[in-house]
Amino acid sequence: MASINIHNLYAVVIWYHPSAQEADLIRLYEQDVDGVIVVDNSDTDNGQLVVDRPNIIYLPQLRNTGIGRALNIGCKEAMRLGAEWVLTMDQDSRWNQQSVAQYIGEAARYKELEHVAIFSPFHDCDGHPEKHHRNGLYEPRQVVMCSGNLLCLQAWLEAGGFNEDFFIDYVDDEICCHVRRNGWQVIRINDIFLTHSLGNGARTVGFTRHVYVSHPAWRYYYIARNARRMQQLYPSMHTYYRRQLSKYLKRLLLYDWSDKWNKLRSFRRGFCQI
Repeated sequence: MASINIHNLYAVVIWYHPSAQEADLIRLYEQDVDGVIVVDNSDTDNGQLVVDRPNIIYLPQLRNTGIGRALNIGCKEAMRLGAEWVLTMDQDSRWNQQSVAQYIGEAARYKELEHVAIFSPFHDCDGHPEKHHRNGLYEPRQVVMCSGNLLCLQAWLEAGGFNEDFFIDYVDDEICCHVRRNGWQVIRINDIFLTHSLGNGARTVGFTRHVYVSHPAWRYYYIARNARRMQQLYPSMHTYYRRQLSKYLKRLLLYDWSDKWNKLRSFRRGFCQI
């Protein structure tokens, strides 16, 4: 397999009602890839945000097709254009000081590159990456978040693409587990940081400040259903997703005071569907 370089790498970014500021984040990495494919899940056309940008291919869906389907659309287009790798990006993720060129260079120097399906940066979700444990420069991981990943399209193809039925939650987990089951590696590069927003919401309880992600009620259906699906699809990860379910339920019960009962009903409906 060829190394990762600007000539065989496209970026795939998924939009959903992006702001002009979020659209402008593409400038942070478009010079380091052969092209940028924007798959827009908005119900309106936002092409004016990237007009006169010849390096950007804009693919409006005019409806929310889900994260998995949008990623598959972008990967198929990248493969059609000759890419061997894609850089998968969320619309609001931002690179921290290091350039994407440095990230690509470190990935390309990994000794077992031919066995890697996914390289991931360290996701800085709270503004304090220094407090989180990291094990060496190249750290094997079971699952990583999708934004900022370097994804090998051969591994993506062997996995049958992203699971479109998941729609939104655990789409990234499923592709990680799938490629690992197929014998590929998932590697996090621990000195490359990506600022990633998980959402808003914080509650102070006693002397402890608990930070959690605030979702609309409908999301809890997918969170519960897809975590249960992951338990079925990947039995070796059963305990991990049981803990995920417990974590979400605990935080919903203790810290989320907005529309709590609708969220609990949505969570229960997703949990019981399996």
